[in-house]
Amino acid sequence: MEVIERFQEGIELKGYRIGDGHPSIVITGGIHGDEQTGSYTAELVWKKLQNETLLGEVVIYPVCNMSAAKTRQRRAPEDNLDLNRIFPGTPDGSYSQRLANRIWQVTEGFDYLLDLHCCGLYGSTYSMHCYSYYDFAEELCRAIGVKTVIHSKGTRGQLYIEACEERNQKGLLIEMPGGQPGGVINEAAAEELADQIIGYLKYIGIVRGSAGLSKEVCFCGCFDKEIKAPFDGICRPSVTPGTYVKEGEVIACINDFEFKAPYDAVITGMPPMRFIFEGDSVARYAPLATIPKGAVTRKKRG
Repeated sequence: MEVIERFQEGIELKGYRIGDGHPSIVITGGIHGDEQTGSYTAELVWKKLQNETLLGEVVIYPVCNMSAAKTRQRRAPEDNLDLNRIFPGTPDGSYSQRLANRIWQVTEGFDYLLDLHCCGLYGSTYSMHCYSYYDFAEELCRAIGVKTVIHSKGTRGQLYIEACEERNQKGLLIEMPGGQPGGVINEAAAEELADQIIGYLKYIGIVRGSAGLSKEVCFCGCFDKEIKAPFDGICRPSVTPGTYVKEGEVIACINDFEFKAPYDAVITGMPPMRFIFEGDSVARYAPLATIPKGAVTRKKRG
């Protein structure tokens, strides 16, 4: 076991290494500073690995964006850039551009990459992948066993997308509840995902042990536009984050107005009962419809 500390021109990266050789994986958390359920999950995985037998190498960077984490904000205050939109970064740019480039360098050479994020205090756990055009994606998503998989729109500049596209790494992104606002940690979600990650590492041969592919994984479409409140009122949710609903099912009410699911969908985000104002988000959702191969065009960088 080894603690890695990397300091370069004001950039701080602290991580852990255990095992060596291949297969290998690098796990990143805290690319967005307030998404601290991901950072906590990465720490839990590190602790759990100390009771496992390693057959390959695991490197973990729990808090990639330390400057943003210390302010509990998504972006670093030095330049207010979204770190997960600028990979691979540049070595001579602004703070976040240099940080992106440093992360890009230290995550090179691994067979797998797992990037941990948060989707908000009232969100749910789901994988994100462009499963319709990466042949390995379905296997990876079933191996980690998170029930819901949302098809990414493939926005370039994200670490896992660039790793897949530019380095042929088998990248995967997981969103969890918690994070914004204020860097809240959802402990239960972190504990559950940490156990799933250990199973994932067993399946891909990095940790000794047996693990299979989940048959319960649901491959969904891309996120639709959020439902917005048409007027002020009291919003009462009818479902909780992570719920699967049928077309026409009531998902929330503002006063006496019912919001119904436009199609079979997964509700990935739903706040509890609250006062709501015109234009506020009522819910976030994606269709329960698998996107076929070739239906989504791969985006080009820039």
